[in-house]
Amino acid sequence: MNAAVVPVPLGASTAYAVRGERTVLVDTGFPGGEDRLLTRLRKAGVAPSSISLIVLTHCHPDHAGGAAGLKRRLGVPVAVHEAEAAWAESGTSELYRPLNLFGRLLDRTLDTGFPGFTPDVVLTGGADLAAHGAGADVLHTPGHTPGSITLLCRESGDAVVGDLLAGSMVRRDRPGPPFLAQDTAELWRSARRVLEAGPRRFLFGHGRPASAASVRRLLAACT
Repeated sequence: MNAAVVPVPLGASTAYAVRGERTVLVDTGFPGGEDRLLTRLRKAGVAPSSISLIVLTHCHPDHAGGAAGLKRRLGVPVAVHEAEAAWAESGTSELYRPLNLFGRLLDRTLDTGFPGFTPDVVLTGGADLAAHGAGADVLHTPGHTPGSITLLCRESGDAVVGDLLAGSMVRRDRPGPPFLAQDTAELWRSARRVLEAGPRRFLFGHGRPASAASVRRLLAACT
């Protein structure tokens, strides 16, 4: 099953539509941005009615904020990893340790709350999304947060990694660490596991995409 990945820029972050027979929406942006996300999807040629599942790479408000509203409006299930199911239910999250200047700014200013919801699908290890019409596999990749996940899109060769790593905002093919991390050692281990799966390209929640080769160079320099 062919899975094309369509980026959905939301300003502060990027969501993705993984398209096959149906569409899996990956992440939802900040609370209150649901109309903007749906408009951006339509402009990208993705019909909201084609969405069969919403998957959250993790439950920070810039990724999970619109999940409750979209779950209600689209009538589709939302999937999160079991390590963050309680965050989804309560609408609260933790930021953890800043890794750079922007991370320190976020640590002081970002509201970690978002509209809570009950996850319909609680992910444990891996999962195959073929039943939802998209040729993608889920890999648990903690480090940024306990329940961070990556979607490995088999046909396109893309790895949608959320905030496992970050791309440069201005330069091409320049991956780096995320703004914040719970456990940097676990972060690098997770990034290696993604590389071992053989993706062609990494797609981030923040910043430009990067090649697998550039991520491999980053790991060699940072570990």
